Amino acid sequence: MSNFELKDFEQKMNELLDFDGIVLAVWGMKPNHNKEKFAVSFDIGIDLIFDLLSFTEYDFEEKTYEPNVSDIFIVNTFYECLMNFSDMTVEYVGENEINIYVPVRDAYAQLEIRDIEYLTVTVTSYKKVAFCKGEKPVKIGIYDFDAMRYEKFPENFVKGDSKFYCFG
Repeated sequence: MSNFELKDFEQKMNELLDFDGIVLAVWGMKPNHNKEKFAVSFDIGIDLIFDLLSFTEYDFEEKTYEPNVSDIFIVNTFYECLMNFSDMTVEYVGENEINIYVPVRDAYAQLEIRDIEYLTVTVTSYKKVAFCKGEKPVKIGIYDFDAMRYEKFPENFVKGDSKFYCFG
């Protein structure tokens, strides 16, 4: 990567810090005939972002990393993806398991959200796909820790407002 590309990459990585510590939730309808509703809540943090990348936070801080094509896609589109959540479709896979499809640039970003441990639901995969699946969600929310309720996301989200961060 050139110095310019590296600076741009680092700037976009720093933009992702705006989401470190937020909790999002998606409400939808299960694809059965009973019209059952579901809700899946998950947090976005810097640890999650580095889990998706091929290098560690330490590598990033020490500038000893070489991003691959997947890293560049994630960093270039993750911020845009989150801010475009209102355009998403959601595919119900199972209890606490959904796939989210968000239009980014000329394709879709697919976020696989899975229950990985007891009471831990997280994004386990983020990748570029050609097509989306699923339905529009009933509601998308961000947790307001002051009011202890969900607000509309991304409409009501204000970067840096402590009420949206779990350590705010």
